[in-house]
Amino acid sequence: MPLRTPKALRKTILPMPDNTLSMLLERYREKALGVILFLVVEDYESRFLAAYRELGFGDVQRSHGAVLRHLDGNGATVSVLAKRAGQSKQSIGKVVRQLEELGYLSVVVGLEDRRSRIVRFSLRGERLVSVSNRVVDDIRRNYRQLLGEAEFARLYTILDELTSSLGVRQRMQAAGDAQRFLHFGRLLVELALDFEQRLTQQVAGDVDVALSRPVLNQFYYLAPRPLSVSALAEPQRTTVQAVSLTTRGMVRQQLLNVQESSRDSRAKELSISTEGQRWLAAVVAGCEAVLALYAERIGAAALQEFEVLLRRLNGALSVDASEYTAMPVE
Repeated sequence: MPLRTPKALRKTILPMPDNTLSMLLERYREKALGVILFLVVEDYESRFLAAYRELGFGDVQRSHGAVLRHLDGNGATVSVLAKRAGQSKQSIGKVVRQLEELGYLSVVVGLEDRRSRIVRFSLRGERLVSVSNRVVDDIRRNYRQLLGEAEFARLYTILDELTSSLGVRQRMQAAGDAQRFLHFGRLLVELALDFEQRLTQQVAGDVDVALSRPVLNQFYYLAPRPLSVSALAEPQRTTVQAVSLTTRGMVRQQLLNVQESSRDSRAKELSISTEGQRWLAAVVAGCEAVLALYAERIGAAALQEFEVLLRRLNGALSVDASEYTAMPVE
């Protein structure tokens, strides 16, 4: 039974004046652990893809991780991979076909059941796995330098405890060498997915617009006053074009209003609509409920420490201008 937001909290979803909107945005930034998780995961995956490009695996896409993260040396069926990834068989089957066409996977007939099809790494796939293990070490080393040895170790320890207590590892347990994937980045991805799924459960029935990571991220950077797209994009680790694409969708969904700038009639500015305020209030209440559940699992003090360390890491990543260098292919 999913944890639901108390009715008393859902009653706060009403139109609100600017000063209340300011407080709501502040509450959201305080409670949006999921957004910080998404931002660090985005950095982690971007470093991986950059390394892959330098090492000759530039055709690997972000979406392929749903399969690559959950396949071990013994192979697995599409059904098992879908269960481990928490996705549908159709979605995982599509990714498997893409990776097979790219030469990273092979699909063979099962030995015990000739009707089954087993997904395995090809020789090129095994080479990708070998490279991935080295890239993991490289990224983790950089994160330790940015955050500090002791702080990163503590962040890792709490992350390990939280993902274990939530049971999210049940879907990623596999035989053989699958345990090689139980590292910081992998656990971070699993926790981000868990937060996203629980938050979706929380707001179900309270909002008409479905949750999405880009929209959740944009609300994190929005302000009570109107902002141009370029001003909204400035503090983010993304492009103006990406922010523009997301905000256009938010305008269509009536979460944002678009208006002429008071300083330049040729420019446009974005502001949070009344519907956007209702949507955000529901999301804030949902975030608070998910955090309450996490606090029950590992204790409020440990969760607070985890949030502080994760925000510090995200802040360090925002000012880290170094290029992602990869090791040469042997």
